Amino acid sequence: MTEAKQALRRAIREQLRQLRPEKAQLDAKLLARLKVHPWVQAADTVLLYYAVGDEPDTRQFLTWLAAQGIPAALPVCGKDGSMQFCLYHGELVKGTFGIPVPPGRESPVLTEHTLCLVPGMAFSPDGKRLGRGGGYYDRFLAAHTGLRTAGVTYRCLLRETIPCEIHDCRVDTVITEE
Repeated sequence: MTEAKQALRRAIREQLRQLRPEKAQLDAKLLARLKVHPWVQAADTVLLYYAVGDEPDTRQFLTWLAAQGIPAALPVCGKDGSMQFCLYHGELVKGTFGIPVPPGRESPVLTEHTLCLVPGMAFSPDGKRLGRGGGYYDRFLAAHTGLRTAGVTYRCLLRETIPCEIHDCRVDTVITEE
């Protein structure tokens, strides 16, 4: 299974490199879709990732959420494999792995109306997810089963099947630029 995941990750990395000329346009379309998604509109809090590298960009969405008064929280990862979400109040500092995180450690209240936007290298239409291999989101989602979860990706990164293991968590829906 691990070999199949690694092979798919390599293929996705190459596909993402080829998308770079279109990335800004794809991200703008994805942002527009996120703003009007019913789960975003109904969310009491949005847990989202801070995009790095070739990931679909969420930085403008983070700014938009703050302007709308919708609380947002970003993941803070520990080198021990732990991950918690901390509320964003407009300021970021460099965290583990160089990923920006909120400087405070104020945790959001998680409810059935909390939306967790989940990054992934690829998704299947039925919610299977190929992550980067660290297991951070799988552990977090396994411990917080009452959240609404949405994978965020580009349409061209949807795959009919994703290699999946018993510990891999699915998302409830997948949001793309289309």
